[in-house]
Amino acid sequence: MRRLASLSLRQRLILSVAVLGAGVLMVALLAIVIAQTSAADEQPLAFSHKTHAQNGIQCQFCHTGVAKGPVAGIPSVEKCMGCHTYIATDSPEIQKLQGYWERQEPIPWKRVNVQPSYVYFNHSSHIAAGVSCGSCHGAVAEMTVVEPVVNMNMGFCLDCHAEQENKDALWDCTVCHR
Repeated sequence: MRRLASLSLRQRLILSVAVLGAGVLMVALLAIVIAQTSAADEQPLAFSHKTHAQNGIQCQFCHTGVAKGPVAGIPSVEKCMGCHTYIATDSPEIQKLQGYWERQEPIPWKRVNVQPSYVYFNHSSHIAAGVSCGSCHGAVAEMTVVEPVVNMNMGFCLDCHAEQENKDALWDCTVCHR
């Protein structure tokens, strides 16, 4: 305290601003860390895409809407139980899955990739154009826990659209904003 008292008013003001700035910085960093907590950390079941891919299951087997429309879709409990009535039934995670089946409840998955409501995105048009799932979602087949790998913002989409042969048509705002 004696040292603080020996400082001039100007020095105390600078020190106060520095301490306040450090506090604001700490709060901002904490907010960033909290915001980056992934949906994967909050999923109701520990689902491994890697395990399923290693067993030869293709993305479209579970995500049946990917080639048909805008939404790839999340498999129903019934789809999962089609295999897991027989496979890995003693696993604690499969037993949780069986609980959803017995209660006739959907699994409350948390979305990992989210687009704003004003963005129109259609998986099927991208699949038909030969865009691989990994272009946006990364090497999901190697992921135990799925995490976003790119920031799916307008810049990301425009950069990809600029590389396409029909880029002039893809730069029309109404392609993505309807």
